[in-house]
Amino acid sequence: MNTTTKTSPTHYPVFVLCGSDPERRKLLQVIDPEEKYPSKALLPFLGKRVIDWQLEALSASPYVQDIYLIGLSAEEAPVDIPVEYIPCQTTSSVLEKLETGLSYLREHGQEPKMIVVSTADTPGIRTDSINTFLEALSRFQGYNAVITGVPIEATKEIFPDHGRVVAYLQDHHLYPGDMFSLSPNTIEKAKKIIHDLAVRRRNYDRQAKNISLAPILRYIARKPRLWLMIFKYLVGKLSLTEAEESLSKAFGLRLKAVIIPDPGFGMDMDLPEDYERLKAYVRDKVELGT
Repeated sequence: MNTTTKTSPTHYPVFVLCGSDPERRKLLQVIDPEEKYPSKALLPFLGKRVIDWQLEALSASPYVQDIYLIGLSAEEAPVDIPVEYIPCQTTSSVLEKLETGLSYLREHGQEPKMIVVSTADTPGIRTDSINTFLEALSRFQGYNAVITGVPIEATKEIFPDHGRVVAYLQDHHLYPGDMFSLSPNTIEKAKKIIHDLAVRRRNYDRQAKNISLAPILRYIARKPRLWLMIFKYLVGKLSLTEAEESLSKAFGLRLKAVIIPDPGFGMDMDLPEDYERLKAYVRDKVELGT
């Protein structure tokens, strides 16, 4: 008689980074001219707040252990879903929020193998896509960083002028997803990399006509062993697997990318038009029941 043993899903803590830039960006200047909201995550959005859509999607996933809001207080962002608030300045950097969150977990006796990170201004993230990512994450034991990429083909019809930075690899054309995972060791030992990449991504001019990977390529070109990888990328001969392997060797970590074919997984809100596009996208999903 054959029996099948079912294994419980791996559970992950999720850091939801909530915040605002030191200077209010154009989105808040246009949508919130009276400065009612300390973060774009709290803007009204189809009868809820921006952040509520993602929190509901996260709480419905069987792979999510606990949800931690970093950058907003319980008074600023009360929610009905069980979450823990980790005190941190709203304007703190990504690295500062990650370090604060990791310290909080350790103070409470927790040392997870991997920590999932997302941003609070992505109301288009859906539970099925979260599950796709976390199911993949459970298969990549021993990796230090697992990032996500969204195929541009899945996005261009819905968000034709998305303004995201696209990596044109030989086998995939991807822009960054807004959920990734890092090991505690990576947060501790790759502080400068995390900080520098976050700064470069934040400084992209989303309204520019030609957005490229040039700032990122200039940054990683500081590692001579990556010059061949950069050359292959520039001539259109670099595959995703080659990029993973090259970056892993150069930075001394094991890196993996997971492809998520869901436009909402990589659409956050930087510009006023993002807010309107995402409202239309999420409204359509709700009406279709998907």
